[in-house]
Amino acid sequence: MRWQISLVLLFCMSVRAAYVVNNAGRKIQGSEITATSEGGVTLKTKGGQVMTFQRGQYRTAVADRPRSLDLAENLIREGRGGEAVPYLKLAKKRCRFLRWDQRAMQLLADHYFETGQYALAVAEFQALDDQSVPENRLRLREAMLKSGDLETAAAVLNEDIRTGSREAAAQAYLMRGKLKRDRGDIEGARRDWMKVALFFKTEQEAAEEAMALWMENEE
Repeated sequence: MRWQISLVLLFCMSVRAAYVVNNAGRKIQGSEITATSEGGVTLKTKGGQVMTFQRGQYRTAVADRPRSLDLAENLIREGRGGEAVPYLKLAKKRCRFLRWDQRAMQLLADHYFETGQYALAVAEFQALDDQSVPENRLRLREAMLKSGDLETAAAVLNEDIRTGSREAAAQAYLMRGKLKRDRGDIEGARRDWMKVALFFKTEQEAAEEAMALWMENEE
């Protein structure tokens, strides 16, 4: 069956809104689009021309929004996130590299995080193309800690402290302090929280939390 073959090859087909934006910024409309598991894209234009783009030869490739994603979002709105997971996985698989996989991965990551499935949440957050979203970065690091992947979490927090924005660094100090506290290094934890309280006052919420933790864990 053609549908089965498309599913195996991770194809996501479109008959209305298929398009590719090439590296020159030109938007090329089509009637059908497919993407392979390696990221190559084939677009059939409305005139019947078939155009192939290898990964790196286009900026964006988009197919129609899959029905499975609509079903999943309806279930999530009804508070039935667990039932939405299979539909999200289907949308992610069939629309890989065709935009809607990113929406599906975001919803999966949020669901796993909110339901305490932290290792699964880590995998989905890390798979997102855009790693700069502050809320996702924060949740990823929290999920790493809560999943027990402490060494990786510590390395990521140290990197945020060295190279991240002030907001990211403040949050990293807070989390690293909690990690040190849980490992019995109360003095090290208090040093991290003190840095946030004293040197990140513009990050008011983080500074207030750091001060509270600092005082709460005073020896």
